[in-house]
Amino acid sequence: MLSSKPLLPSWLSTSWERSEQAGLSQRQRPQDFCLSGYDLKERRHQHNDLIDVVTHSALPLFSERFARSDSRLILSDRDGVIISSWGQPKFREKLTGIALSSGACWKESLKGTNAIGTAIIEQKPISVVAKQHYILRHRFISCSACPIFDTNGDLLGVLDITSEQKEHDLHTQLLVQTLVQLIENQLLERLPSAHTRLEFDAEEGEFCSWKGIVITDEDGQVVGYNHAAQSLMGPNIESLPLDVLMDKSVRHQSLLTPNTPVQHRVPSSLNSTLHHGDECVELCWQQSLKVLDKDIPILLLGETGVGKNEFVKALHNVSQRRQSPLVSVNCGALPHELIESELFGYAAGAFTGANPKGYIGKFRQAHKGTLFLDEIGDLPISAQTRLLHVLQDKQVSPVGAVESHAIDVQIVAATHVDLQQLVAQGKFRHDLYYRLQGLFVALPSLSQRQDKVVLVHNIHRKYAQTNQNIAPELQQLLTHYSWPGNLRELDNVLKVACALAGNSQELSLEHIPQHTLSQMQSQTVHSSASITLNEQGNSALSAADVNNVGGLDDSVNELLLRTFHDNHGNVSQTARKLKISRNTLYRKLRTLGVKD
Repeated sequence: MLSSKPLLPSWLSTSWERSEQAGLSQRQRPQDFCLSGYDLKERRHQHNDLIDVVTHSALPLFSERFARSDSRLILSDRDGVIISSWGQPKFREKLTGIALSSGACWKESLKGTNAIGTAIIEQKPISVVAKQHYILRHRFISCSACPIFDTNGDLLGVLDITSEQKEHDLHTQLLVQTLVQLIENQLLERLPSAHTRLEFDAEEGEFCSWKGIVITDEDGQVVGYNHAAQSLMGPNIESLPLDVLMDKSVRHQSLLTPNTPVQHRVPSSLNSTLHHGDECVELCWQQSLKVLDKDIPILLLGETGVGKNEFVKALHNVSQRRQSPLVSVNCGALPHELIESELFGYAAGAFTGANPKGYIGKFRQAHKGTLFLDEIGDLPISAQTRLLHVLQDKQVSPVGAVESHAIDVQIVAATHVDLQQLVAQGKFRHDLYYRLQGLFVALPSLSQRQDKVVLVHNIHRKYAQTNQNIAPELQQLLTHYSWPGNLRELDNVLKVACALAGNSQELSLEHIPQHTLSQMQSQTVHSSASITLNEQGNSALSAADVNNVGGLDDSVNELLLRTFHDNHGNVSQTARKLKISRNTLYRKLRTLGVKD
């Protein structure tokens, strides 16, 4: 017979009593209630936004602190059903033995005292350490969980850290609470009417999330806030005028409109598709926001597949023109003889085969909105001339028509070629080049991205048919491969691999088609101490070469300086050409006396 239960905290004693009243036995294995694959998929779909926020807000910090420990980050819904988990794959297999896996329900009435189920009942952070579990077979783990509440204060789910150890220290308990605050703050910003975020100092500490957050709509009305803000501002926070909130806030940011007199941030529309912490993309975004809605054209440079289309979509969605169309034209995909009629439209009967009703053209379709001219370098000279006149006069005349039509569009152009070189060769009008280059923005290639690991994880999650992990050897290959096709290639590789993997719990090298795998393995980026030339003749330096100042010879110094001056002192573009980080380039330029 089991010994009597030890002296327990009041909430834990009450939980043990509930477990006993539910008919559970400490010695017997409890019944495993687990959703079918289809039902789990449906439930995950219902909580897609929550899973996305946990992935971006909580997982990086958890991974940093628990990367080498037998620990898992577990997310359940309000019913105690585990909808996602992350962490050590081997430990996951061990937890499967007690059904602590995706699809399993960990209500207290089914599993006895446990952090997830008890946190749901107590509606507060709970740590259940080793022998505090009611069921004997659960006592090899320690768990710390915290409820997640939505913007209305209703229970949304539970975040849990489960470890194979005898105890969870105070640090772990505070960490899981901090992660939940990060999640709740991100959910606040995703409110449909969210317009402005105000921050209020609440508590200093190791983590930065202990701050009050208030979200207002476009009219200045409070539409959401976190618990810290309510503690600071009182229970009637919804009725406080915007000017009072602004006076008491330590920081305020626009979440939507980029020309309001507040600080900007990376909006979720960009964060969820392109940006997860890369400094270069962040700089491109912030600079673009500053000229948006000010009648300044934007010229995007970037290799094929870096995400220029998604970048433009995100810009349009936060612009004042977001209620009007975003019209995209791939100038390189249109026959030269049809480009002018496609862009500027044509009158009825303008040429053989024309629509008898005529065609208004892309410029007029984009009136009051955004016109994205992709691969602008492929535009023939004749169309360049007409485009220049349209941009200067803000009038467009359809082919075969006499009348003109006023147009009001935000122009964003993009190319993967060197327009300056085309200008020098007489293939691109210099006056059109300077007309288009109001703001020059260079998006980095995937191989240069600082957030490549997160990008791999998120694209994989988009296609994975189960709560699937990536095998370490595949993760290493995906991280170090050069990705000449950039984000588009990564997306295609993971889409095919996940389809081949089916319901496998782990995505591995065997799920990569053989011809693709061979290509990736042969082109994986390795550290090199030599200067190489890419197909366009652009010089590339290894980071080791540039950092190894004492071993650099005059030719390397000369190459670096020449590339820097050829790019008019643009550090980002120079680093991209040399295929090194901007920080590395800055250090070398300072060594050479070019930068202070």
